[in-house]
Formats: sequence, structure tokens, C-alpha cells
Amino acid sequence: MRNLKNSYDLNDQKEESVKKSQKHDVNLQKNTTIYFQIGLIVCLLFSYGLLEMEFASKTYTTAVAWVDDLPVDYVPDTFKVYEEPVKEVKETPKKEEPKFVDKVKVVDDDDTIAKETAGIITEPEITNVVPSEPDFRGLEKVPEEVTLPYAKVEVTPVFPGCEKATTNAERKACMSKKIARHIQKKFDTDIASELGLSGRQRINVAFKIDQNGDITEVTAITKHKELKLEAEDVIGKLPKMIPGKQHNKNVSVVYSQPIIFNVN
Repeated sequence: MRNLKNSYDLNDQKEESVKKSQKHDVNLQKNTTIYFQIGLIVCLLFSYGLLEMEFASKTYTTAVAWVDDLPVDYVPDTFKVYEEPVKEVKETPKKEEPKFVDKVKVVDDDDTIAKETAGIITEPEITNVVPSEPDFRGLEKVPEEVTLPYAKVEVTPVFPGCEKATTNAERKACMSKKIARHIQKKFDTDIASELGLSGRQRINVAFKIDQNGDITEVTAITKHKELKLEAEDVIGKLPKMIPGKQHNKNVSVVYSQPIIFNVN
């Protein structure tokens, strides 16, 4: 009987051991499946995130501006000297009412003044006061500044390096080439690119070469303030010149220089 009881006890222990082993295997298999599923989900989420990421790339378009090349023999087409047409001055009938004149016309001789004052008669006012001699001591005569268009001056201004030119046509051609090279070297055409401009651009510039040969009264006309300031700055840096002459006297000369360039 004792042996039989021991045999039953051994069988019970074996069955209990087998059940524990099977339960452990089931738990291990279950945990492995869960870990696999979690890893798979993480990988899928990571892959989805990579696919959803956008790598934006900006493309910058650089506008290249250039100034037309200079011809060898004469004034470049890119920089043409613009000469304003001479307007005919029509005489207007005189009115008794006084007028304010904004513009001063330069007169070369006294013929026009004599014609305008021919019909005016003035009578001296009779007084008993004896006039005394005016004292002009210490007063200096202020020279009258004469300003002429470039096309009308007898001897045109001379740009440094053009002293060998003997005629106005030669001096004009040489000056145009020198100014064009100065503009090509100094003018910052990238400003037009930064403004988003494209195509042919034109800036009309006028300036005065005064009686001393200095560059003064530079004025540029364009739609964009940045280009206007750049053009005036570049022209203002032109070197001192030999002034123009009229009747062997130094005179101020007005010169026009358009700046033309293309932005691609």
C-alpha cells in the first residue's frame, strides 16, 4: 500500500511539473508576440513619418544684368547722348497785369531786350532833392553765369584723356565713350535684379559741367527710387573736366546721358 501511495504521489508531481512547464511556454510565446507587434507598430509609425516629411527646397533665380558693349569707332548704342529738341519760343501779347516768371531765359545779346522795351517810355520824377554820388567802393562785380546746352556751346567740355581731340565731334565721341565706361564700371545693376525687374531698363540722367569743370546738379529720372539714387551717385563721381567755352569765356554746359541696360 505504501508503494502504491508513493507511486500516486510521483505521478501527481510529474503532472504538476508538466502543467507549470506548459504554462511558462504559453506565457513566453504570448510575450514574444506582444513585443513583435509593438516593434512592428513603431517601425510602421517611423516609416509613415518619413513619408509624410516634406523637404522644401527654395530655388533662387538670379537676374543677370548687363550693359551693352561699346563699339570701337564711335559712341556705343547702349549709352546714347540724348539731345533735347530746341523749342521755338513764340512771342505772347503783352498784358498790363504783372506776371511771375519761374524760368529765366539766357540772352546772348541785347537785341531781344531792345525789342521788348522799344515801346516803353519812362519820365523822370522831378524832385528838389539833389542826388548825391553813390559810393560803390568795396562792391565787387558778380560775374554772370551762362549755361548752354551741350549742342550749342562753341567749344565743348573736355573729359580727362580726351585732350588730343581737336573738334567738337571728336571731343563728344571721346567723352561719350569715357562716360559709358565709367557707368559700366560703377553702376550696380544688381539693384534692378533685387527689385524683381526684367527686360530693358532706361534711366535718363542730366547734369551740369560748370564753369570750373565740376559736375553739379545731377538729376536722374526713373520709376524706381533705388535706381535713381544709384544713377545720380555714379554720375556725380565723374572726374573734373576742362569746362566749355563761349566767346573765349568759360561757361556751364548741360549734358544728358541716358543709362540703358537689360535684366535677364
